[in-house]
Amino acid sequence: MHTRMKRAVAAALLLLLTACSEPVPENSMDGIYTAQQAERGAPLFTDLCQRCHSMQEFTGRTFDAIWNGVPAAALYTRIANTMPLDQPGSLSVAQVSNLMAHILSENGNPAGDTPLEGDLDYLMTITLARQSE
Repeated sequence: MHTRMKRAVAAALLLLLTACSEPVPENSMDGIYTAQQAERGAPLFTDLCQRCHSMQEFTGRTFDAIWNGVPAAALYTRIANTMPLDQPGSLSVAQVSNLMAHILSENGNPAGDTPLEGDLDYLMTITLARQSE
C-alpha cells in the first residue's frame, strides 16, 4: 500500500508541474521578442537597411511568399550573415535580434516577455508566421 501511495503522489506532482509550465512557442505569433527590441530595431532598419530595402519587402504578402512557415533561424541567419550589403556579417547579435523583432512587429506578430536571442537551435523550432489581413 505504501508504494501505491508514493506512485500516486509522484503522478500528481508530475501533472501539477506539467500544468504549471510555460507554453513553448511554436511560431512567431507566440511572442518570441520583446516590444523594446522592436523599438530598438526600427531606427536600425532606417539607418542600416533602408538605403537598399523598403519595409514593404519584409511585410505582407511579400513576407508570406518568402518566410511564412520557414524556421525563424532562416531569417535570423540571413540578416546576420548577409547584411548590411556593404559589410555582410558585421551586425552584432543584439542588432540582428532587434532588426528581426522590428520585422516581426511590422507583420503583426505580438511581443512577449522573453527577448529574442541568437540561439539558432531554439529558432529552428519556431516557424515564421504573420497576422492575417
